[in-house]
Amino acid sequence: MKISQLLLFVMSFVVTLNISTAAPLLVLADQHSGHKHDAEIRTQLNLNDGKKWRTDDALRHAMTNIRISITNTLTAIHSGNLKSTHYDVLTKSIEKEIAFIVAHCKLDPKADENLHIILGRFAIGMDVVTAKRGTQEKELGVINMAETLNTYGKYFDHPGWRAIEFNSH
Repeated sequence: MKISQLLLFVMSFVVTLNISTAAPLLVLADQHSGHKHDAEIRTQLNLNDGKKWRTDDALRHAMTNIRISITNTLTAIHSGNLKSTHYDVLTKSIEKEIAFIVAHCKLDPKADENLHIILGRFAIGMDVVTAKRGTQEKELGVINMAETLNTYGKYFDHPGWRAIEFNSH
């Protein structure tokens, strides 16, 4: 099974799952991509002895692209200019970037474990966005992914990374 097919397989199951039950599927994706992890499945992020995890160029590039896509979507939602087809464009863009991350993963194994928790959270957000639900639920899926980006910035050293600010109204 190709990485992109495996990611789609994992994401298709996440709609009714939470991160703790989705974790075994994400570990399967890890094992398929050649990663060796302990049998323990973690769902909580942690720092590297109090410091952010190091990143590589591929991860920074893909996460920047994901941030741009999500920020553009949030702007369109806020302005009332978002078309329903935009959600499909958003998720396809994020799927492409996640596949790129998985294919070019060169992180320390502990950093990689934390990254896959982040990727799992994106999978949950994408599943909410692509499910046959109302507009409000889809918007919440986008907000969830924006919050995941902010979490990424708290745990990974990505020079120049800025958190996404949310309007309070």
